[in-house]
Formats: sequence, C-alpha cells, structure tokens
Amino acid sequence: MLAAWARGRAEGAAAFRSAHAKSGVEPPDTGLLAWGAIMGVDEARALDTVERALGEAVAAGKLVPGAPRWQAKAAAITDEVLSRPLDLPPGQTLLGLVTTERVGTWIDAARHPVHQQWRSAVANRLLHPIDPPSNPADAVAPMRWLLELAAAPGGTELTQSHYLARATVMAAVERFGWWNWEKPPRSEADVYSLSTLRDAASRMRLLRRRGRRLLITTRGAELLGSTERLWEAVATQTEDGEEFTRAVTEVVGHRLLQGRVEQRQLVADVAGILIAQGWSTNGVLITADHVASAVYRPLRWWRLFDAVDEVEARWEYGTARELSPHTIALTSDGERMVLAYLRSRAAGPRQRLGDG
Repeated sequence: MLAAWARGRAEGAAAFRSAHAKSGVEPPDTGLLAWGAIMGVDEARALDTVERALGEAVAAGKLVPGAPRWQAKAAAITDEVLSRPLDLPPGQTLLGLVTTERVGTWIDAARHPVHQQWRSAVANRLLHPIDPPSNPADAVAPMRWLLELAAAPGGTELTQSHYLARATVMAAVERFGWWNWEKPPRSEADVYSLSTLRDAASRMRLLRRRGRRLLITTRGAELLGSTERLWEAVATQTEDGEEFTRAVTEVVGHRLLQGRVEQRQLVADVAGILIAQGWSTNGVLITADHVASAVYRPLRWWRLFDAVDEVEARWEYGTARELSPHTIALTSDGERMVLAYLRSRAAGPRQRLGDG
C-alpha cells in the first residue's frame, strides 16, 4: 500500500480501499442497516463500534477474511452489535440511535415550513420498519405476475422488437384492468402500466433479457420467494427512479396521508414545497405547471398496486360544467406503501449533504 502511495495519491488511496475491504474489519451493509457516505455523530459511533468488534473477531480467529462464508459471518457480527441493548441510553440500541439521528436530519433538511411540519408529524411512525399489508401478495400482484412469467423454465419469449408477446399483454390488461379503449392494444408499448412495470423490474435488477427471452435474475427469484420482501422492494420504488420523481413521490405521499384531496388542491399543496427545493429543468426553475405534470408520476405508480382510491370528476351533460371534482385518497394498503417509502427516505443512508 505504501509502495502504491509512492507512485501516486490516487493509486495509494485505491490500494488502501482494496486492502481495507479485504481486511474483514470494514462494517458491511446488512439487512438492518446500510451505511451512509455522510454520517452523523451516532452513526459514526456505531460504525466505530462495529469495526472494533470485527477487528476483535479477526484477532481471535473467529472471523477469517477470505474463508468460506466469512462475509455472512461479518454481517451477523454487525447485526448483533447494532441490535445489542446499550447501557446508555438505557434500552436503546446503536441501530435505534442511528435511525433516530437520520430521521431528525431528514426533518431538519426540509426547506419549506409545511414540508418540515409534514415530516415531523410522521417521524415517529418511521422509526421502525413498516409492516406489510395482511395479504402482501395481493398488494404486489402485478409484479409477482411478471416475475412468475420470467421464472418459467426458459423464461418468457419476446417479440422481435423485444416486447412481451401480444397474448401475454392481453392477459395482463384483462387481469389488471389496464385498458379502457374499444380497440385492444397492439403491443406492450401501447400499455403504459405494463411497460412501466417491466422497466421498474429491470431497474430493480429483478429481470434480464437474453436475446428474445425475458429471464428472472437471482435477486428476482429471491424476492419472488418472499412476498414480504418483494412488497418492501416495490413500496420503496418510484415510477422511473429519477431523483426528482423520488422527491415528488415523497411530498405527494405526505399530502395524501392527510386525507382525501381534490386533484387540483393536491397540486397546489405540493407545488410550493417542490419549488422551494430549487428543482430546475433546462436551467430554469420549475413552475406550478411542471408540478402539475409531475404529480401524476407517483399516482401512476401507486395505481399499479391499488394503493390509491380515486373518484372521477362528474360533468354536466351538454354544458361541460364540473359537478364534482376528481378526488384522490390512499387505500389502507396504500398508506402502508407510502409510509414504507417515506421511511426509505428518512432512515436510509445519506449520500450527500441536503439529500431529500
């Protein structure tokens, strides 16, 4: 490592990172906690405590880097240290301290008073994992259906344009009610819900394409075998994975947690918050018109999983006068999905200052 440093700063730093990763003392990400690139005091303390525990295990020969399953053992040691009750504060754990610290930072990072109020109001509900619905298989039925197609022996066949077969598309729209027009869809490209679902599954690395076959990945098969984990993965996703969409999804979720709202009022309530965050497009700050369009992104995603209950507007025949507005509310399963998403934002690892 010193020889690499003598050849150059970048080479020396790379050699250090490689040696540290192989040493066995670097705390790994686990199912309980993924470490952030930016840490508060409690998270740094937790990292140091875990690092010392791993070092002691290596010194005692209980953890041998490079041995079979050594990484699983390191993860188990990490989880044990994070979950161990502390003397001070009594009854608390390092994991609890890190989660509380992250949620507090998330609240403080809000740039609009209403946004900070919404974050504060829901904070206590985000300190622990959100329980999935009583029947999570129903809640993620579209994603399960798609993964089951790809999990069949040899996967599922695609067209020359790499779309799902038309018969498969027809089965999907009939099962999930994704088509409201008289003429049937010609291909997957015509069905926005289906193409969005498939794009999300690929982005989540649940599916892969090999030639004209759509196949399930190892991760996809693992989640297909655990409906609760699949629900959590879906609940913490957004329509396209873009950071702006993630921010919009959070704010819209907060507003819907307040109760049923008219669609126009929803846009009005979230526009000021998103504009205050300084988002821009082509170098120009976003406007309420941009927000009105962006609000549809989380709604489209949640519709896939029956997370929203919408009442369509009614119009007077012949005059086009609105008799009652379009309103939106969360279903009971949808509320859990939104809370799981908010927890991923609040208690997840921080990658840069001001994130969220």
